[in-house]
Amino acid sequence: MQEPAPDPARNRQLIFLAGLCTAIVALYAVIAWMRVSELGNRTAETAYYNRLVDGFRAGQLSLKLEAPPGLAALADPYDPEANADFRGSSFVDASRLHDLSYYQGKLYLYFGVAPVLLLFWPYAAVTGHYLEHAQAVTIFISVGFLAGVWLLRSTRQRYFPQTSGCAVAAGAVALGLTSGIPVMLNRPDVWEVPIACGFALTMLTLVALWRTLHEPRRQVWTLAAASAAYGLAVASRPSLLFGAVILLVPVLRAWSNRRDPAHRTGDWRRLLPAAVAPLACIGLGLAYYNYQRFGSPVEFGQTFQLAGERQDIHHFGLGYLWFNLRAYFFAWGSWSGGFPYLQQPDLPPLPAGHGGVDLPFALLTHAPFALFALAVPLAWKSRSASEGPVLRAGLATLAGAFLSSALVMGLFYGTCLRYETEFAPALFLLAAIGAMALDRALADRGGLRAVFRAGALGLLLVSVTGNFLAASAYRGQMDQYRGISLLADGKNAESVPVFESALRFDSHLGQSRIALALALLSTSRSAESSPLIAEAVRLNPGRATSYYQMFGPSLLRAGRKEDLLVLLRATIALHANAAPLHYDLGALLAQTGRMDEARTALNEALRLDPTMTAARDLLQRLGTTSTPLFLRR
Repeated sequence: MQEPAPDPARNRQLIFLAGLCTAIVALYAVIAWMRVSELGNRTAETAYYNRLVDGFRAGQLSLKLEAPPGLAALADPYDPEANADFRGSSFVDASRLHDLSYYQGKLYLYFGVAPVLLLFWPYAAVTGHYLEHAQAVTIFISVGFLAGVWLLRSTRQRYFPQTSGCAVAAGAVALGLTSGIPVMLNRPDVWEVPIACGFALTMLTLVALWRTLHEPRRQVWTLAAASAAYGLAVASRPSLLFGAVILLVPVLRAWSNRRDPAHRTGDWRRLLPAAVAPLACIGLGLAYYNYQRFGSPVEFGQTFQLAGERQDIHHFGLGYLWFNLRAYFFAWGSWSGGFPYLQQPDLPPLPAGHGGVDLPFALLTHAPFALFALAVPLAWKSRSASEGPVLRAGLATLAGAFLSSALVMGLFYGTCLRYETEFAPALFLLAAIGAMALDRALADRGGLRAVFRAGALGLLLVSVTGNFLAASAYRGQMDQYRGISLLADGKNAESVPVFESALRFDSHLGQSRIALALALLSTSRSAESSPLIAEAVRLNPGRATSYYQMFGPSLLRAGRKEDLLVLLRATIALHANAAPLHYDLGALLAQTGRMDEARTALNEALRLDPTMTAARDLLQRLGTTSTPLFLRR
């Protein structure tokens, strides 16, 4: 039998796609390589997941890390204020115990165990070295991305051959560079490891389900593989549990066609055990693991977590859903004239009991390529009786993965950028397929199809740009947090380049400008301090109050009264009726010898609060000095 002639165009497309995927994976590695470690880990050996590897090697389920004796002496070791010294300072303390679980005198990792079993332990066993958290995140993210690209390519080859060969490349860019992954990679630490692992395993599950639907002869084995992969995903991120419903799609399809010999899609009685058994076995193993550690099969250790706020609380509720969905999908960030131009959105007040917001990236507003997901129903329009149902079933698995994770994260009491990696990639896979469906629907309308392709390319470029601007802002925030930690630790000189890096990534970080000014006071560049403070207030006048409260005492101790006046006047502009602020202004002006201005400020304080005896006393003895009342509190 003569073999088909090679298709040069197809080979070129495959080579181009391979090169594109390689470039995206390389970019992931570069971003992760530039990262900072919030836990202050100095070596891979001290990374939490490797502490657990050492624990397993020693025959224990706890970390190979002794708990400080002082923890046991605390009346309530889970009180954030009581255990603060043991949790240490972010970015600078290499011995931090932050977010570990403390139970019966031992330290455990509440984060999912799957990354240890799949990567950290095997890597250490084979190489004799430890893998960094950042390296593990990069590997897992890359695996998930490549699996998603395989899915896109298979979809295009089978269902959209009439679309441009660039469709898969555009989908790869959408999946890899517009789904928030570049943003998250700026802090690939212990929190991101299980999320990245869960992402990789979810994508592999979707690949196996796709093969189950399209390769009837192997469907029992591929469905079992999908079940095993998803069981490990749950062992990495228990929040993915409800998404396991996608494993039933091939079973339900076979059951619905059981009486139609012409459209039989397998024996549902064989498929059901394949869908359930591997997942159930892994679930039982996970329950036993939890029972051995904490005495309960459903306790992962979060109740016993050493965190910045108590974790023995109810974490899910309908009251958080609308707020979180707005933050994750619809919030509008403001645009400004300085890099990175994109500013964090102003969100409404937090719902009661909400734990806080950690820089979410609104997907639909800042990565509008995701809107093409709405066109997915066009994918099965005008399909044959054999094609349509299979395609609908395949897309149902994608939609189920997206909706289940988005709902769970929407019900959670916290809003966090890294959580988006649980649902955003599936959304952008749907968007890429929706774009191909639109292109197919316009196949006979040449002019309109050209307009659509140009618009789709424009939305893709906007989405990529939005991701990288958000990534820059997020990296700036990480550098700012690190710099402030160094400054608080007395490492002024070391904090200077960190703050300068923060301002390169985000020129609007007023805290970084003022903190940099304080750090420079102890160097030969002290003359640069005052302009930095003035610029911070000019760029962020609405945040003057927080700057004054955070940095005012330090400026006063450093004798920078003129700089403190800049902050104070900006704060008064926001709170003109705050009598204590006018008193502070009067006290500072008196210290600088501006007696007339001081009297005016003190009289204003008394007008606003006639009972303020401190202002009345100072008026009577002007010419002496007094510490500002507001800063004393």
